[in-house]
Amino acid sequence: MRPRLVGPYPVGANACLEAWPGTAMGMSAPLHEPDAVVPVTTGEELAHRLAAQHEELREEWCRVPRLHAGAREDVFLHARRRLAVHVALEHAVLGPRLDSVREAEAELDREVVAAEGEEPESLGFDAACARVAVSFLRHSATVDEHVLAGVLPDDERQAVAAALALWDGAGDAYLGNTWSEMRETAVAQITRAG
Repeated sequence: MRPRLVGPYPVGANACLEAWPGTAMGMSAPLHEPDAVVPVTTGEELAHRLAAQHEELREEWCRVPRLHAGAREDVFLHARRRLAVHVALEHAVLGPRLDSVREAEAELDREVVAAEGEEPESLGFDAACARVAVSFLRHSATVDEHVLAGVLPDDERQAVAAALALWDGAGDAYLGNTWSEMRETAVAQITRAG
């Protein structure tokens, strides 16, 4: 069984020397379990969580072209899954309020699907991932410009809780093999909770 990796991954010349669970230096290191999910009850807390996710996703998408071989594909797959969960959360909670969120989702959909169609070691893959990163930055700017305030209704709090569990890997759901499957499944999981 492959160890579940959470958080920033080691990058650079010394990446193999850093303690990864299941590697020579990390054999005795316990596997990281996600922290207990702190409930999000207000728009301000949701805005903070979304901003933190935006930063993590930006870093992941910008790292993909700098990696090689299997690491590149692993980070791409991880970033794609997290992006699907993030976009599904925004779709469920913000989509009904903001038309601009749905427009930004459509651009992301096109770019992620294009990246899926490229070979991971190709220049086309690098270019596609760069387009995903740029599209995601536009998407983030669209969401970040809106002020979220006040207490979230119960259905939105439940949707946020389901999304955070999927984000952290605690949600016990297989999302699919492709971007489209992941998006649809994540939206279904999150909206069903809400």
